[in-house]
Amino acid sequence: MSNKASVRLLLVPAIILVLGLALTHALQKSARESMRQALHDEFDFRVNEVVANIDTRMAKYEQILEGGAGLFAASSSVERDEFAEYVRTLKLEDKYPGIQGVGFSVMVPPPEKDRHIAQIRTEGFPEYDIRPPGVRDVYTSILYLEPFNWRNQRAFGYDMYSDPVRRAAMAKARDEDRAVISGKVRLKQETEEDVQAGLLMFLPVFRADAPHHTAEERRANLIGWVYAPFRMNDLMRGILGEHFGEISAVLELEIYDGSSSAERMLMFDSNDRIRRHQDPAFHVAQSIPLFGHQWTLVIRSLPSFDARLKSDEANIIAFAGTLGSMMLALVVWLLVTGRARAVEMAVAMTADLRQSEARQKKLNRALRLLSDCHMALVHAEDEHALLNEICRLCVERGGYLMAWVGYAEEDEAKTVRPIAQSGYENGYLDGIRITWADTERGQGPTGTAIRTGLPSVNQNVLTHPGMAPWREAAIQRGYRSSISLPLIGEAKVLGALSMYAREAHAFDPEEIRLLEELAGDLAYGIVTLRTRAEHEAAKEQLAFLAQFDPLTHLPNRLLLRDRFEHAAQGAQSEHATMAVLYLDLDNFKQINESFGHEAGDKVLVSAVERLQHCILATDTLSRLSGDEFVILLAEPQNASGIVAVANAIHDVFAEPVVVDGNALNLSFSVGISVFPADGRDFDTLLKCADAAVESAKIAGRNTYRFFTQEMNADLQEQMRLSGELNRAVRQGEFLLHFQPQVDMRTGWITGVEALVRWQHPVDGMIPPARFIPLAERSGHIVQIGQWVLNEACRQARTWMDHGLPPLVVAVNLSAVQFKRGNVLDMVSSALASTGLPANCLELELTESILLQDSASTMETLRGLKALGAKLSIDDFGTGYSSLSYLKKLDVDKLKIDQSFVRDILADGDSASIIKAIIQLGHTLQLEVIAEGVETDAELAFLRASDCDAAQGYLFSRPVTAELFEKLVRNGVRWPA
Repeated sequence: MSNKASVRLLLVPAIILVLGLALTHALQKSARESMRQALHDEFDFRVNEVVANIDTRMAKYEQILEGGAGLFAASSSVERDEFAEYVRTLKLEDKYPGIQGVGFSVMVPPPEKDRHIAQIRTEGFPEYDIRPPGVRDVYTSILYLEPFNWRNQRAFGYDMYSDPVRRAAMAKARDEDRAVISGKVRLKQETEEDVQAGLLMFLPVFRADAPHHTAEERRANLIGWVYAPFRMNDLMRGILGEHFGEISAVLELEIYDGSSSAERMLMFDSNDRIRRHQDPAFHVAQSIPLFGHQWTLVIRSLPSFDARLKSDEANIIAFAGTLGSMMLALVVWLLVTGRARAVEMAVAMTADLRQSEARQKKLNRALRLLSDCHMALVHAEDEHALLNEICRLCVERGGYLMAWVGYAEEDEAKTVRPIAQSGYENGYLDGIRITWADTERGQGPTGTAIRTGLPSVNQNVLTHPGMAPWREAAIQRGYRSSISLPLIGEAKVLGALSMYAREAHAFDPEEIRLLEELAGDLAYGIVTLRTRAEHEAAKEQLAFLAQFDPLTHLPNRLLLRDRFEHAAQGAQSEHATMAVLYLDLDNFKQINESFGHEAGDKVLVSAVERLQHCILATDTLSRLSGDEFVILLAEPQNASGIVAVANAIHDVFAEPVVVDGNALNLSFSVGISVFPADGRDFDTLLKCADAAVESAKIAGRNTYRFFTQEMNADLQEQMRLSGELNRAVRQGEFLLHFQPQVDMRTGWITGVEALVRWQHPVDGMIPPARFIPLAERSGHIVQIGQWVLNEACRQARTWMDHGLPPLVVAVNLSAVQFKRGNVLDMVSSALASTGLPANCLELELTESILLQDSASTMETLRGLKALGAKLSIDDFGTGYSSLSYLKKLDVDKLKIDQSFVRDILADGDSASIIKAIIQLGHTLQLEVIAEGVETDAELAFLRASDCDAAQGYLFSRPVTAELFEKLVRNGVRWPA
C-alpha cells in the first residue's frame, strides 16, 4: 500500500477521534456546569434558610416579650412572683435555647429615685441600688430578670438607659411601640471567662389605662420595658443547632452589627478557630433588617463544600468519551479491513454513550427538581399548599408518573391518610387502604418507610413481595416502580412522600440520595409551617385575652371603655341618653365556699346566658371582675326603658339556676348611672354606678337603685375613712365603751359587752356601724379586733383587781379574723398576758363564721372551747340559721337580734320568733339574751317569755370603763 493510501486510511480515524474528543469535552463541561448550578442553588437555599431561621427565632422571642407585656396590660401591677411564674411556665431552656432570660426594666423619674430604692430594699434586697451611680435626666432599673440565677443577678438594678447603645434601642422601641433589638454590647451578666458579644431585645410597656397612640403619649405614659438579653454564641447555637449542625463543616457564617463588616463590628463567627477560607467558590454578603436594627451576614463555602464541584459524572463522561472516541476511531480504522466487526463495535459504543447521557440527564432533572422544591419551601405559607406544590413539581419537573404525601395517623389501625397528590392517579388512593402497622397492608413501601423511618424502594411492582395487595391496581395505572421517603420532623415520622415511575428499576443510588434530601427538607418545611401557625394562634389568643374575659368570653374593662367612648361620641352629638348598669351577684362568695370555684364558674356562665336575653344586640354586657358585671345601654334610653332592663334582670332569675344537680337561687344588686346627667366620662359613670350598687345592697339586695349625689357623698366619705383607718390603727385612735348585760330574774349586772369606738381627731366619736364594714373590706379589722380583745381582757382584769365581782366580758369576732388571722393564738395570748380567767371571756360569733364549716374554722372553735372561753351566737335568727352547727359546737348562749325586739309589739311574727328562739335555746340548755331593749313593754314581754338576760338603752347606753365601774360598784339593780 502506498504512503498516500496509508495517510488516507489514518486521516478518517483521526477526524473521528478529534470529533469524539470535542463532543466528550462539551458533554463533561455541561455536566460540570450543571453540578456548579446545583451547588449554587443549594448554597442559596442554605443562605435563605439561615436568614429565615434567624427571623423565625427572633419572632419567637418577640412573642415571649409580648406575653410579658400582656401581663402588665391585664393588671395594674405585676408582682415579682407573678412575673417569675410567667417566665417559669415558658420553659426557656427547653423551648427557647439561646435566650438568657426575660426581664422588666422600670422607668424611674429622678424625683422618685429615693422612694423607689427604699421600696425595693424593703422587699428583701437591702443592698439594692440603681447602677451606675450619678445624676441623670432619667433612670431605668432592671427590676425583674428571670430566671434569677447568679449570672442574671449581676444585672439587677442596672440602669440600661445610661448606656448609649441600649438607650438608642429603648428609645426607638418606646417611640415606635414595637420590639427593637440593640446593637452590639457586653452584657452585665458576662464574667471574664467565655466572653461573648451580646444584644438585647426591648418591648415597651405603657400604663394600661392611658393612651399611647402618638410618640408624645408613649413617652408620657411609659412605665418601662420588658426585655430579653442574648449572648450571641449561645443564641446562634440555639438557632443553628439541630438542623444546621453541619454548617461549621461546609459553610462559614459571620454576623456583623450594622451595615459594615469591619472586624470590630463582628458579633458571631461559626468557625472562629479555623483559618478563614480565602478563595471560596460561593460567597454572599447580605444585610438584613431585624426588629428596628440591621445585621450583615457574610457566608462563604468551605473547601469541604467546594470539593463537591469535582463532578464524578463529568469525569466518567470524560473517561468514557475519550475511550469511546478512541474505540470509535479504532472501529473506523478496522472498518477499512473489517467492516462488519467495525459496525458492531460502533453500535455498542453508541449505546453506552447514550446510556451515559440518559443517566446524566436523569441526574440533572433530579437536581433541578431539588432546586425547585427548595424555592417552594422558602416561599411556602400554607402546609397543604406546600404539599400539593411539591407533588406537582415531582410530576412536572421530576418526570414521575404520580406523587403523593400521606400522614401517619395515631389511631388504632395506624392508618396512612393521603393529604396531597399530583399526576395520574385515577382513584388509586381511594382504595389502597395503607397502614404503617406491621401487618400485610403495612409491608408496602409507604408503610415500611413510616414504620422504620428509612427510605423504601420498590424497583419492580411485578416482583416486590410487599406490593401484593396493590399490584393489580398499580399495573392497571402503569406504575412499574416506586419509592417512599419518610418525612421525619421533631424526632418522629410525620408521614411519607411516595413517587411512582413508568419503568422498572427507575431509582439509582444517586437519585435516591437526592430524593432523601428533598424529603428531609420537606419535613423541615412542614414543622416550620406548623410552628408558625401555632405562634399565630398564640398571638390571636393574646389579642383575645387583651379585650375579652377568658371564662365568659364577654368584653373586659378595656373593650367596654372603648365601646363606651364610641357610643358617647354619638350620644353627645345627638343629645341622647345612655345608661351604665353595675351588677353585683348577691351571695356569690357563699356559692364558691359551699360548692367550690368550679361550680362558681359554671354559675357565672349560666348567669351570663340569662343576662344576654335582657339586652339588645347594640348593648354591651361586660365582666368587670369575679362576680361583677356592667351593662352599657348604648341606644338612647329614658328612665322607663332603663327600669325595664333592670326589671328584666330581676325576672330572668326568678327560676333557680341548676348547677351540678344543685338548684341555686341567684339575684343581682344593680346600680344605675345615666349619661350625661351623672357624668360624661367612663370612669365617673362607673364610679357612680358602683356607689348605687352599695345602696342597692343596703336596701336588701335583689333590687336596683339609680345614682344620686347623696350616694356620691357617702362614697367619698367611705373612701376618706377607709384611707384614714391605717393611721387610726397606728396612732391608737380607738377606745372601748361597755354596755351592761342584766339578769332578767335578779336585775343585777352579770356581764358586759365591749364595743369599739373611733375617736377621730376631726370628726369626733365615730360609731362602729360607720367604720367596721370599711375595716372588714380593707382587712384592718384583724388589727382592730386584736386590739379590742386585748383591751377588753385587760379592762376586765383591772375591774377584778379593783374588787368588782367577776363579770363575763363579751367581745365580737369578725369572719375576716377567722380567714386572715390566727384567732386561737390571739385569744390564748390575750388571756395569758392579762391574767383574765378564760371563763370570764365570751366570744360573740356571727352565723357567717359558722356557715364556713371549713375544717380549720371548726378546729379553731373547738380550741377556743378547750381554753375555757364561752361562745355565743350574735344576731341569731337573721342569717342562715341552722341547727347543724348548734349540734357540732358546744355553744353557751344565743343572742336575739334587736330587729326582732324592736318589733315585738307591732309585729306578731317578731314576737313568735323571739318565743321560738327562747324555747329552742332552753331546749338545748343554752342561755338566751336579748339586745336592743329600750322600753318597759319590751322588757315585760321578754320576762314573760322567760328570757334569761337583756341589754339595751333601757338599762344603760355604752359607757366608758370608769362609768361602768361606778354602775357596778354602786350596786345598780333593775326591778326583777
